[in-house]
Parts: sequence; structure tokens; C-alpha cells
Amino acid sequence: MHLDLMTMAAVDIALTAILAAVLLFTWARDAGEPEGGPRFVGWWGLAMLIQSIGVVIALAAALQDNGDLVVMGTVTMVLADAVKWNAAREFAGRLTWPLLVFLGPAGFFFIAHSGLVSTFDTCLILVCAVLAAYDIAAAIELGRAGDHQLVTHWPAVTLLIATGVSYLAWVPLIITTPIHRAGAVFSSHWFPLVILATVLIRVALAFLVLSMAKERQEREQRLDALTDSLTGLPNRRALFEAADTVGQRRILGGTPVSVLIFDLDHFKDTNDSYGHDLGDEVLKVFAKTVAKHLNVTSIVGRLGGEEFAAILPGADAAEALIVADAVRRAFARSAAFVNGLAVGATVSVGVATDIIVDTDLAGLFRRADAALYVAKRAGRDQVALLESDDDSILPRAGSTVRTSPTRVGPSPGAIPKQPARIT
Repeated sequence: MHLDLMTMAAVDIALTAILAAVLLFTWARDAGEPEGGPRFVGWWGLAMLIQSIGVVIALAAALQDNGDLVVMGTVTMVLADAVKWNAAREFAGRLTWPLLVFLGPAGFFFIAHSGLVSTFDTCLILVCAVLAAYDIAAAIELGRAGDHQLVTHWPAVTLLIATGVSYLAWVPLIITTPIHRAGAVFSSHWFPLVILATVLIRVALAFLVLSMAKERQEREQRLDALTDSLTGLPNRRALFEAADTVGQRRILGGTPVSVLIFDLDHFKDTNDSYGHDLGDEVLKVFAKTVAKHLNVTSIVGRLGGEEFAAILPGADAAEALIVADAVRRAFARSAAFVNGLAVGATVSVGVATDIIVDTDLAGLFRRADAALYVAKRAGRDQVALLESDDDSILPRAGSTVRTSPTRVGPSPGAIPKQPARIT
């Protein structure tokens, strides 16, 4: 099958320019959104715009059989792929170097005019190698982006690699069926076919770019909805969603799971004495402290105000107590002075543990809340454990336990506070 090169070139220019306009419009519309999405789209749109200009110059070079225009067209196409590589770095959250984008095209221009490239076919081989290198480099950048959970991530990486490989596939064709000069491309049987394949891949990549940006924005919006803006920890909603997930994953036969509820002591007094800005700093100090002392399988979040909670899958009572007391001690040290002021903030912790198979952790949250109340009554800056469903509460603390040595639980009716519920 022989395709008309003029027709293919016109289709290439039109499709590339239209897609560039769509990508640039999307970037301009969403310019206020986080950088990882729209700026990536903007860079890619700019690359496609430059690509369409390069095809126009290359077509003019073929029509006029002009060697200088051939060089300008290929340099422009190299610049387009360099911008595409920069877009991939933008998406990956890596440093972008706009000036470095021009290094490849400038190097290609220098080589093309140095006498090392003496024929049209040699120029084609060189530009194919450079374009393949840029596309594979862009694929590597996207592969390192850390967004592997995006549905369109790996298809985009695969297509970029396919683009690079397709450019390299031109080389044996150029060697076995040389074109010799720019004007002869119109009589080539393979040149229009490879242009068609390249255009199709370019169109597919443009749609994948839009999809990747949209997916990332939707994911960031969901994360924002599930994140406490002050501390950066999961919020109440996220914590309870995690609790549902943990409950449903518990293995038949019983695996331990513990819930810790933290409440900063006398936090209202801290706000009244030092101001809400310093109170916010105290909350941030606690968030960093608790996150530092939990392992990767644990989940911690802010319930609201000065109250936080953590879910420790696989942790029995002894392990949960060790973690709770470590957090309590570390926070007392970290919050002794905040912003140069002797704040002396402390935290009380309620702990509940169970191994009963149950997909609902609401009972554990209620018992941890009841244990927290006991820790507060015992004098604060303490850890209290509610070990089982019989409401036996065992206060556990550091050096400042203020509970009666003859009592291991509260007297009847001593917990008027309604425990927290997962809704």
C-alpha cells in the first residue's frame, strides 16, 4: 500500500496542532491546580506545538529539496522531544531545567553543520537516534514518577518506549532503502507508513497525558478530603475508612489489633495562655512525634481538636502499651519547649486490644475512649489499658501513676463520658 506523503504530512500537522491546542487550553484552564498535573499537560502541549512546526518545516524542505531546511526541521523536532522529556520530569516531581532543554537541539544543530553529517540519510539516522533517546528517557522519568497506581501510567510508559523503538526501526530501513535527498521522500514507499505509525502513537500519548493529569488531580482531591490540613495526618473520615479496611482483613481464628486514643492534656489552657498559633504548633509537634513512633502497618489520624487515634494491626496489649508509652514520653520531651516557650505539653493515652474475629472496630474505639477517660482521671500524662470486653481497665503509666494501688478499674458509674463511635 502506498500512502501519499503530502496527505500524511497534512494529517500529521493538523492532528498534532489540534491536540497541542487542546492540551494548552487544558493547562490554561487549570493553571491554578497543583503543579504535577496541569504544568505537565502544558509542557506536553508545547512539545506537540513545536512538533507540528517541525513537520511544517520538514515538509517545506522536502518540497524545495533544501538541505538547510531539513536541518532546521529536524532540530525543531528534537526540541519538541526535549520539551516532552522535560514534561515527564515535571510529572515525576523532579527538577526541570528549561535551559537544558535546548542543549540537545543545540548539539544536534552543531553536529549537523560540522561536516560529520554529509548526507540526508545520515541526518535521518542521527535524528532518529536522538529522538529515540529522548522518548526512552521520558519513559524512564514517568516510570520513576511513583504514580504506578494510576491506570494510565504504564500504558503511557509503554507507548513512549514504543515511540523510541519505532524511531530506531527507521534506521535499518534508511540503510537498506536509502532516500538520498529530501525531495526523494515523495517517492519512498516506507516513509509515509512510518509517519502514519508515529502520528497514531502521538495521538494516543496525548490522550494518555490528559488522562494521567486528570487521574492525579482526582487522587489529590481525594487525599485532600481525607487529610487534616494542619497536621498532614489522615482526618477522622480517613481513619474510620482505614478501620473498616483493617477489620475486614482480620484473619479467621483471630489476630490481635489495638486502638490507641490520644488526648493532649490541658490543651485549652495552652491555647488560652499562649495563643492559638502556638497551640497549632503543639498539635504539629504531636503529629510528628506519633508518626515517628509507629511502624509502616499502623494508621494514625486526627479525630478532631486535640484528639488523635491510632490503629495497630497485629499488635497485642504488650506491644500497644510499649508504643503508647513511647509516644507519651517522646511528646513530653518534644513539647517541653515550643518556639522557645516552656509549654510543657503532655498527652494521655487510652489503649484497647482484642483478638476476637470481628469486622467492626467500633467496640475497640469505645473501649480505648473509656481507657482514655481513666488515664485522665488518674492524673493525665499517663497510659491506661482496657484489656477485654468485661470493662476491666488497668491504668498503665510511667513514673507519675496516681491511681489507687488497690483498684484496677473505675468504680461503677465512674465513666459518665459517652465513648466515641465510628460513624
